[in-house]
Amino acid sequence: MRPGANIRPLIAVVLAACLGACSTAPSASPSGAAPLTAPPSSAASLAPGPSPAASPSIPPTAAPSATPAIGTLDVYPPGAAVEVAVDELNLRTRASTSARRVKVLKRGDVLVISPTDNFSFGYGPVRKNGYTWYPVVVTPYKDGALPALPTEPVDLGGIEPTWGWVAADNGTRPYLASIGPRCATTVDLTTVQGMLPAERLACFGAPIVLEGTYGCGGCGGAVAGTFKPNWIASPLSFGFLSVNPAERLGPIAIRFPPSGPTEPAAGTIIRVTLHVDDSRATRCTMAELNNSGAKVPVDSRTAVLRCREELVVDSFDVLGTDPSFPPG
Repeated sequence: MRPGANIRPLIAVVLAACLGACSTAPSASPSGAAPLTAPPSSAASLAPGPSPAASPSIPPTAAPSATPAIGTLDVYPPGAAVEVAVDELNLRTRASTSARRVKVLKRGDVLVISPTDNFSFGYGPVRKNGYTWYPVVVTPYKDGALPALPTEPVDLGGIEPTWGWVAADNGTRPYLASIGPRCATTVDLTTVQGMLPAERLACFGAPIVLEGTYGCGGCGGAVAGTFKPNWIASPLSFGFLSVNPAERLGPIAIRFPPSGPTEPAAGTIIRVTLHVDDSRATRCTMAELNNSGAKVPVDSRTAVLRCREELVVDSFDVLGTDPSFPPG
């Protein structure tokens, strides 16, 4: 990622640097509305992914049912996939019609709303010049078609992503359309790390069980802004659960609540029970720093949704120690 005033210093510099070093049919939504509930027919079938080499083989978790109806949202959730629903749409450096144009997007271009796992280009929605703006990452996909799981729609992969701000609507006409979540029939770490954060919230209506190597040896940093409660709201989390930490840490970071359980040591292979949509997420508040260093509150709806998407630990079992951790 290129450094710059519009990239959040925490995710773009500290966390991305760590990860880089460790890595070898849509429907229009009025006023940016994005339904999160997935119909059963939208679930994708896939083979289970591999477990860490040092851990015993276990059956993958059966797919949970979709989240019970939570209504039509009036904001796009962070980490949601959308497509351009007009012939042309400007991608700009800031949420303003006077900002420099980065690119002209075309109908059917697939975007992902920021923030998503491990990196951020800001938080929407921002209302300005008569438009509702969101920061987005441009993907290579078209016409509402995301890749089959476990492929990650947004993968840093050493390539600098194209990003910017787009107008989602003009108050009456939507310029973006939501893309339905990919809900897998089999759930394991390889599959879940390929899902977008908003897909996790849409698909996991019951706890899931994942197996992987926990932690991030040598990671650290400081957060710019205010994120409360810190344990679930902070974008700075190094509680990664990795399929193979010798190749890559994360990208999923799991959250341990203050009430416990206590985190295991880094490099421990765990089998962990997790849930999304934690009840404490409703108390989440966020504020980020603008280019002048002043704190700007994140829209309360977005702050709560971001926390609802987090994977929160219920319990875990220790299966062993991963000999490939920390990565050399």
